[in-house]
This record gives sequence, structure tokens and C-alpha cells, in this order.
Amino acid sequence: MTAVSLVDVTIRDGNQSLWGAVGITRRMIEAMAPDLDRVGYRAVELASSTLLATSVRFHQEDPWETLRTARRLMPRTPLAFLTTGKRFITFYRTPESLFELAFTLLVRNGVSRLWVVDPMHDMEGARRMAEMAKRVGFTDVVAGICYTNSPVHTDDYYAARIAELDACTAIDSVYLKDPAGLLTPERLRSLVPGLQSSLRRLRLDEIHSHATTGLAPLTLLEAADLGMTKLHCALPPLANGTSHPAGPQLVRNLRARGHEVDVDTDAMERASAYLRRQARTKRLPVGAPMEYDEAYHRHTIPGGVQSTLSRQLRELGRPELFDAVIEESVEVRRDLGWPIVMTPFAQYIVTQATLNVITGERYKQLSDEVIDLLRGDFGPLPGEVDQNLLDRATATRRGRLPASDGKEEVTLADLRHRFGENLTDEELLLRAVMPGEQVDAMVAARRESPAAVLKGLLRTAERRPGLSMSVSSGTTRFTLERAPEASS
Repeated sequence: MTAVSLVDVTIRDGNQSLWGAVGITRRMIEAMAPDLDRVGYRAVELASSTLLATSVRFHQEDPWETLRTARRLMPRTPLAFLTTGKRFITFYRTPESLFELAFTLLVRNGVSRLWVVDPMHDMEGARRMAEMAKRVGFTDVVAGICYTNSPVHTDDYYAARIAELDACTAIDSVYLKDPAGLLTPERLRSLVPGLQSSLRRLRLDEIHSHATTGLAPLTLLEAADLGMTKLHCALPPLANGTSHPAGPQLVRNLRARGHEVDVDTDAMERASAYLRRQARTKRLPVGAPMEYDEAYHRHTIPGGVQSTLSRQLRELGRPELFDAVIEESVEVRRDLGWPIVMTPFAQYIVTQATLNVITGERYKQLSDEVIDLLRGDFGPLPGEVDQNLLDRATATRRGRLPASDGKEEVTLADLRHRFGENLTDEELLLRAVMPGEQVDAMVAARRESPAAVLKGLLRTAERRPGLSMSVSSGTTRFTLERAPEASS
């Protein structure tokens, strides 16, 4: 039997899959982090660039402070970050110099584990990102092979891609990522041995599979039977549904099958109970086991993208278009040459499908991101592209520009000249990849938060011996006094 360790994805992928990436705040992380640290997880997936962005955009919270808070409250548990290595917050190709700054800041602020998974299986790019990550201080770098269904994603295709990772000494291990929940126990049994046989130095010993089709709990048990030692799971209410198998039930199932899992299930239940209370208070959805749906294998849209699409259509006042957009995404993916339906390509496909449905004509309006994809910014597409779509894209002004390979020369000096010489590296990076007004709102909220006000009062008292001040609101009064300095 296998000695299994668990990777918790509640804060990042559970939140993104079921709560549109906006449900969890820093205060919630502070509340449950001590219990998460007691569980004994192999790692906690804390963020992706999407979560950093939503922290700023929707909560006006400094994401770097959130990372530092999590590190302080989870000192025993490695904190992890997910990247494609192609984009950071933005939905266009991000220069690698900005990636190096981002990786440096992640390490500086307490993240030690990195998953690098290129959805287009550009393994040369993944190796380059892994080497960069090791260079700036990540201690555990895991490269991904990304599973999907399509006419071009065959066993031979996957075996060839995973073999390209083996010689890269910056990569510590390989994981199998199933963002749409398409794997079945039977498929895993046929796929994993071939992938393992393509590796000589590395091991494929970790799996990430969404519960979207209801099969992931069984697929993870099969993975343990096959000797995979690291399984991804989430805590209810951010488990099941389009998220991941529920951690407490997974532990019970693994132990019933004879596998070893050394975790504190009481701590898991306490953190889960807190999240359930938050879900009730904020009227947030609760993940539930999904019935198997064969039609899902046609569109393969990941759960997080579905929940975000649903939210965005509601914001547009067109929630009734959801089913039509999902169906149109099947045609868009085929026309694009079968890119894997994972961030950022899942968003590209869904955005273009939404434009097609709203305008009533396929490709009457092309999104910039789809033009970039067809232009070659993310490397060759795995299958044949529809010629009409390609012609439309290359006829646009954007489509005639040369492909971006991420190697543009962007220096810190350039960024400081543009955004301000005295900014911290953390704020500088955010301003380089986000709208300025959103970062301005975050900075203003940081200055005006109760903690910031209290710190300001304490600094004032420190400079002024004999100071006495009182602040009251209703029946609450706060008094701050500093004794006069003793005379000599």
C-alpha cells in the first residue's frame, strides 16, 4: 500500500472553482490557517496570479501581505503557487523579466513550492521557468503534464511531452493535472504506466483532478493504488462540485483501502466548519457531489472557468446565455486546433464563444487574446486551425504583429522610471500588470484600514512623550497614553 500525503487546494482552486475566485479574504485565511498548519499537508496551494489579482481588484487587499500572513500562521506547511509560465495576472504573454521579479517576490514573501504547467505543453518554456524558479530560491519545483480529451492528445503525444522534462535538473518531480476532471480510474490505469516509462530520473507521483464528473474521488484512489504519493483535495464547502474531492472523505476512503495517510482530521474538520459558517453568512455556494454527465466530455470547461463565466454573464445581465456559450465553446475549440481547455486558453475559448453568441455571428468580432493565440504567442497549436478563422485573425492589425516569445527586454529601471522610483518591488510589479486605479484603491485601503490607523497612532505616541488621546464610537472608547519622559 502507498504512504499518501495530501495537498490542500481549498484557498486557491476550491475558491476559484466554486466561489469565482473572490470568496476568500485575508481575514478568512487568518482564521483557518492555524488549523490548516496542524493537518500535516504536504503543501497548501495558496495562490495563482489570478488570486493575487482578485485580492486587489475585489477586496482592495495587498496580496503580498496575505502571503506573509499565511507564512506566519502556517510555519510548518510549504506554501505553493501555480503558474503556466506564460502569463502573470494579465491575459497576454508576460515578459520573462517580470516573471523573474514575480518569482523573487513570491519566495521573499514565503512561498517555497511552485507548479509549472504549460497548457500548450511547451516543455522548453516549462524547463526555462523551472530553472528560473530554482535560481531565485524555490525549494520544490514540480512540472506538469496537462490532461485533456481531443483527437490530437493521444498517449504517444503525452509520453513524448513528459520525456522532455526528464533531463531538467531544476525540476524535482512531475504531476498529472486534470483541470476538467476528465480522468477515470480506467483511463488512469492505461495512461500512467506509459508516462512513468518515459521518465528515467523523475517520478510522476502527484495528481490533481477536479470532481466535475463525479469520478475524481475514485480516480484518486486508483492513483494511490498505482503508487502516486501526493493527492490534491479540498475542504468542504469548497470541495466536490467543480472543485476537488473532499479531503476528510478522501482520508477515510484511502485508509479503508489500506493506504497510509498521516493527517490530523480533527484540524481538517475545524477549518471546514469555519468555511461552512462563512458560506452561510455570505450566502456562498456549497459544493456537492456531481452526477456523472457524459456531455461534459464534449466541452471540458473547467469548474473555475464555468463559475467565473456564470458570474460575468450575471454582471452583463445575460445569465440565460450560459448554456449557449458552453455549447459554442466546443466549436471554438475545434476551430482553434484543439488547445487544452485550461487557463488561460479556457478563458480565451469561453470569451470568444461569448462574443459569437452575443453578436450572433461566428468570429464577427475576435478577442485580442484569440488573435494572440493564433499569431503564435503561446507556441504552435496542437491541431489544425480553421483556415477562415486564421485568415480573419491575420488580417487584423494585431494579427500582423510578430509573435511574442516573452523575452522582451523589460527592466526594473524601466518600470521604476514609468511608475515611480520609490515604490516597493511588490507594488511595482502590481502596477506593471494591473490597472493603476485598482492598485491605487488597494494602496488607499491599506493606509485607511483599522490596523494602519492604529499603527499610525502608535508611531505618533512613540514620538511624543506625555501624549494622551481618546477615540470613541458609540459605546466603544479607545484611549492611548504615553507617560512623560523621566527627567534626569
